[in-house]
Amino acid sequence: MKSIALFFFSIFSVAASANNIIVNGTRFIYPGNEKEITVQLSNTADRPALAQTWLDNGNPDATPDTITTPFIITPPISRVDAKSGQTLRIKLGSDAGLAKDKETLWWLNLLEIPPVVASGKNEGQNVLQLAIRSRFKFIYRPTGLGNRDAAAEKLALSASGNRLSVSNPTPFYITVSRISRDGTRPLNGKTVMLAPQSSQVIALNASVSKGETLTVNNINDYGADVAVKVAVQ
Repeated sequence: MKSIALFFFSIFSVAASANNIIVNGTRFIYPGNEKEITVQLSNTADRPALAQTWLDNGNPDATPDTITTPFIITPPISRVDAKSGQTLRIKLGSDAGLAKDKETLWWLNLLEIPPVVASGKNEGQNVLQLAIRSRFKFIYRPTGLGNRDAAAEKLALSASGNRLSVSNPTPFYITVSRISRDGTRPLNGKTVMLAPQSSQVIALNASVSKGETLTVNNINDYGADVAVKVAVQ
């Protein structure tokens, strides 16, 4: 998940509003056999807020009015009352054009728009009001792809000094959070997301050799960090 301060209404401030709408997940999977999925929003603040949601296909700069997706979000804009919640329903209109043999990645955007500060409140102060935008992975998973839980075990590793080639032969997106020898000290410097049937070369802070068994941590459907053992070929 990524959060971005999208715009502001006043340049100088001594008081600021922060995002208070909480989303019930860090990533969302849309199974191909489901009619719809739901996303729960919760407003933890003592004030109401507006929430705008939309999907994009990877370009964070694209605006909602320029994006076409096969999914319908209801409601696209909603008021979330203080200490209350809102349920979003996401429905696939048509799977035409979507791959049937692998996952497709989209991004779910949430823009929280705080209420305008009432006249007279915070008098004498310049108030900065931020509209906070968050982005979450949204993956369409067609039916018949097999067991996602075992996907990371199928990664193929090959090494050349401190450069590790990681190939993902599966139909699933796999996010590798850590590569290590002992399960704790990371050899990699950043998280890597591998698309289905793709490869990436990862720079390590130490050399590895053919025949070594490395611990590869990956993020599962629920956002948990799971470790598997993979041999370097």
